[in-house]
Amino acid sequence: MILFKFLMMMAQAFAEPVSASSHQALVLVRGDEFRPVLREVELQDLSSDQRFEGKHFKIVKGVEEVPILLNDPDPELRLKAGTVYHHLTLARRFWVQNLSSEFVKSLPPLVIRLEMTRAFSDLAHYQHERVAPEYNNALSIPQGWPMDGVGGDSWGNEIWFRPKKQILTRDLPGSGLSSSGNPISAYLQALTRPIKESVVSRLIQITLQRWFYPATLATPYRNQVLQQAGTLAMGALILSGSRYLDSLFLEKYYYLDTAMIPEIIYHEFAHIALSDHLKLTLSTPMLEGLADYFATAVSGNPEIASNIRQYSLSMPKNGRNPIRYDPAFETLYFSNSDFVLSTLWRVRDLFPERADLLILKASQRLSTARSDIRHDLIRALLEACREFCLAPRADRLRLRQSFEDKGF
Repeated sequence: MILFKFLMMMAQAFAEPVSASSHQALVLVRGDEFRPVLREVELQDLSSDQRFEGKHFKIVKGVEEVPILLNDPDPELRLKAGTVYHHLTLARRFWVQNLSSEFVKSLPPLVIRLEMTRAFSDLAHYQHERVAPEYNNALSIPQGWPMDGVGGDSWGNEIWFRPKKQILTRDLPGSGLSSSGNPISAYLQALTRPIKESVVSRLIQITLQRWFYPATLATPYRNQVLQQAGTLAMGALILSGSRYLDSLFLEKYYYLDTAMIPEIIYHEFAHIALSDHLKLTLSTPMLEGLADYFATAVSGNPEIASNIRQYSLSMPKNGRNPIRYDPAFETLYFSNSDFVLSTLWRVRDLFPERADLLILKASQRLSTARSDIRHDLIRALLEACREFCLAPRADRLRLRQSFEDKGF
């Protein structure tokens, strides 16, 4: 009988996977005042004692499928792999423990690609290497299947981190620098037409008043004409002078090492965590703002990507941004604006203990393609409060006041 039990124990030991020994890795974390520091941490839930492969994440380089070695000869690659693995573990823990997300609990291991320059293709996983490489960003990949005739295997959800590359500001898409010199000139040039139209409309109005209803002119006609002409002249003068600011913009450059910025790692995981109801098919201001919010919730800091200049030369986002609402925030051009983040962070200021759950429940009332900020996001938050706030009536009034203060 004793021999039988011993044999059963041995068989069970061989049948069950042996957990890997703990591994200390050098990673980038936030230190005092959220400044970046390098620190050794223990990587959790590893299933391999040789590679960055665990129960929930597998870290690979580029299009490779074999995980990166824990002792890879490239110290920078090891640092990036350890940093991404560590912060993804923290992000997953937040979603499982703080938000009790059954979807995140059920996720199969995610493939995380570092130094990935290939463009995504929903027909073949990634585009051919001859397509122009991409840098300075990160993206969450929806699971998919290759098109018939293309070949290859299906893939699950993934997160891609691009390498950093210094790019001149003038070469950034949509910067307006190639034609107008700097963004100030570009924006002023865009305003020229509506200003001219407004002035012409006003001149027609006061001229008609001068001819048919002279008694209604509160200010002498001549003075009003001079005022409108002055508006045009001042605009032309400012536009002309703005071109002397070229030197402030044309020699600048931009780079972003996304695998070394904890909040960007949290942001991309948030997209995955929300993808059971907000699909990874579009980038909209609302979707980006929700991911921004949960990234700040994990980090505990209302600023994203601040104080990390060694790995980034870009503008951080700030949940304290007081900017008011404008319909332009609904457009893709402002997908990376921090307007939605600051709106949602106000909810956290009002309900520190319940905001994360409240915003998650509100997001479940939204759709990827059809929901906007002004109507759908605000209504979803108020509806979620009706169900999950401790004092629904009073708390909804507080929310409405907060939204009105933001300009809704």
